[in-house]
Amino acid sequence: MAQGQVVNDPNLAWFQARQPARIAGIQAGTAGARLAVQQEFYNKMLGQQQQQVGGLTGMINQYQQQFQQAKAANEAKYQEALGVVGTTTGQQRADVLSQYQGQRASAMQQLARVGMANTTIAPTMQAGIQREQQSALNRVSDQMMQARLGVMQGFEHKYPEPGITQAAIGAMAPRFQFPSF
Repeated sequence: MAQGQVVNDPNLAWFQARQPARIAGIQAGTAGARLAVQQEFYNKMLGQQQQQVGGLTGMINQYQQQFQQAKAANEAKYQEALGVVGTTTGQQRADVLSQYQGQRASAMQQLARVGMANTTIAPTMQAGIQREQQSALNRVSDQMMQARLGVMQGFEHKYPEPGITQAAIGAMAPRFQFPSF
């Protein structure tokens, strides 16, 4: 049969009459298949995004854990440094007390040797030595305060770098968008 020739066949008429319904069925099947492919793609993308969110959550949790560990280590170092300052100045205080105790004993011995231990001179000398002792103790306290301030000002807190985590989150952000068809 030549092309373009009209054929009068009842089967052909029946076939042509059924074509729109058949085409619609094929289109519906194609649309359903396309929808299934799209659904599968979206499910796959959703699974990947959930995995990435889990990775981000893990990174954030790891950063917080490292931050807390660094904070605890810094606090321990800080307290240790303050403890060293306290121990050093505690010894200085003990040395001052010992030195002025010796001065009091020496002054009382000298007064006893010259026969003036029970006079009004002894309490006056004791008061003078007490004032000198208190001044020396105040200087030790000032040194202790300066040392503590030096520790506080010079102490360097080191924590994990938050920029690394932020950069990773920023790099992953574009992946959290579904493409459109």
